[in-house]
Amino acid sequence: MRVGLKELRLLLFVVVFLTVPTAAFSQDLGSTSGLFGKKAVKKKAPVKKKSSSKKKSTRPKKRSASRRSTSRSKRSSTRKKKPTSAATSAKSGNTTTKEQPQIATSRLPKEDVVITVGQNTAPVSSVRFEDAIADGNAARNRRLYGDAESAYLTARSIDPEDSRAIYGLGNVFADQMRWEEAEAAYRKALAIEPENPLANIALSYVLTQPVVGSNLGERYAEAEKKAQRAIKLDPENAIGYDQLGVAKELRGIISVETEKAYKQAISLDPTFALAYAHLGRLLRKQGRTGESAGAYRESIRLASDVPTMILVANVMQSQQRYLDSEQLLREALRRDPRNPTGLYLLGRALTFRKSFAEAEEVIKKGIEVSPKSFVAYALLGSLYIQDGDPQRAEQALMKALAVVSDNEKRRLAQEFELVGDAFLEAGKQADAARMYRRAVELDASKESLPSKLARTESVN
Repeated sequence: MRVGLKELRLLLFVVVFLTVPTAAFSQDLGSTSGLFGKKAVKKKAPVKKKSSSKKKSTRPKKRSASRRSTSRSKRSSTRKKKPTSAATSAKSGNTTTKEQPQIATSRLPKEDVVITVGQNTAPVSSVRFEDAIADGNAARNRRLYGDAESAYLTARSIDPEDSRAIYGLGNVFADQMRWEEAEAAYRKALAIEPENPLANIALSYVLTQPVVGSNLGERYAEAEKKAQRAIKLDPENAIGYDQLGVAKELRGIISVETEKAYKQAISLDPTFALAYAHLGRLLRKQGRTGESAGAYRESIRLASDVPTMILVANVMQSQQRYLDSEQLLREALRRDPRNPTGLYLLGRALTFRKSFAEAEEVIKKGIEVSPKSFVAYALLGSLYIQDGDPQRAEQALMKALAVVSDNEKRRLAQEFELVGDAFLEAGKQADAARMYRRAVELDASKESLPSKLARTESVN
């Protein structure tokens, strides 16, 4: 999905957050980059190419306020005339790149990422605002997420009502799988632009990401509603139908209506690799293994850009197909070595097959790129537990503790409990008690913890 998914985003998520610049003054959400194919190239490609080529430098040339206002109003009026223009804009970004994803949201960044979702809601944007947006785009493209976040925050402080800065923050968070922060940013952006189909998809994508401790049923139901809203606003939006299928599938609906959503996405865009992967997963759940294998093969064949490779690999991992996902992830990271979602997913695949040394190296590289990513520290801790090193697992989880959100505390409590179990098995009761106390602090409702803590403390 083109939402901060293609970066699907993650997403992509995700995702994920991974985006492709297409227009000079907006931002594409998500990690579903190269998911839009041939139609895009046909629609006023020369004009779009000319626009994107002007934006290849990190800082755009300073133009007069009247010229900026005029050019934006032209783009805005074009979008109003054609319901599919938002999707077309992303599709036609031949000379630009999107990030995946995800969720929340396309192609491997080859030049500065330019925000392509979000309208210029201020009458006239100041030069300082435009420079801050350009700085944020350039930093995000280089995977310098701290610098990108600072730049977008600066832009937001200059003009809180211009949604581009808020989308920029949402994308930065989605890239690093900081889902709750991405959700908050996209909600603010959607409040400014409630009629933007991609804004609705962006929020839908983030709501389908795993956030332990929240009411997942409510999140998935809202994700479905946002996808339906996007489709109502843009009936030819393939990403909207794909995201609708994802939300329904997560709600446990694996019947024909979910299948129809994925197939409608493919009908609208026959090159939509992620929709084929989702369809393959659904068909496998339905026991139609032959058709599932065919859909997966098609998704791999069509996955030609980095964000899409990562999104398809993530779908494979959702069905424990870690070995199958490795080839896609290695190719994606060969092209984009600092992609945080790709590094996380490859680290997870390597951990699954107990290649601990390489997994550790990959996960640590991801942490270098995204030092505020809770999921990366948690994965590293899990790796050390499986490798029989509870002391290093504790060190990793203490770093996770520094960046944990409220909803992630329950998951972190589970990890600390596992470390405590490992210490206890090694005969280190004092260390085990320390870990159990940490777990209780994070999740006092866990029924297994009081008895474990009492047992270890009585020994001491």
